[in-house]
Amino acid sequence: PERWFNTDAFVSNNDFEYGNAGRNVLIGPGLSNWDFAVYKRFNITESHSLQFRFESFNFTNTPVFNFPNSEVGNNNYGRITSADRPRNLQFGLKYIF
Repeated sequence: PERWFNTDAFVSNNDFEYGNAGRNVLIGPGLSNWDFAVYKRFNITESHSLQFRFESFNFTNTPVFNFPNSEVGNNNYGRITSADRPRNLQFGLKYIF
């Protein structure tokens, strides 16, 4: 995360000129995400039931880093300084009729 790409390969443009770097020349970190869910249905009557849910997003709690800063001259140039949210657990109770 400190130096995700070779920052020496890029330089600032001259004033009022376009650069010559191609589109999508930088590759960000990959994504590995596992979600997990468990459902249990309890019948109350023939047409009414209750469903208990447990859901986990990013079950393995693997960090999902955001794209590195690509602004030449910035203090954080080439660094990844943030990540998406960590593991998220939720419970739910659903009445079905």
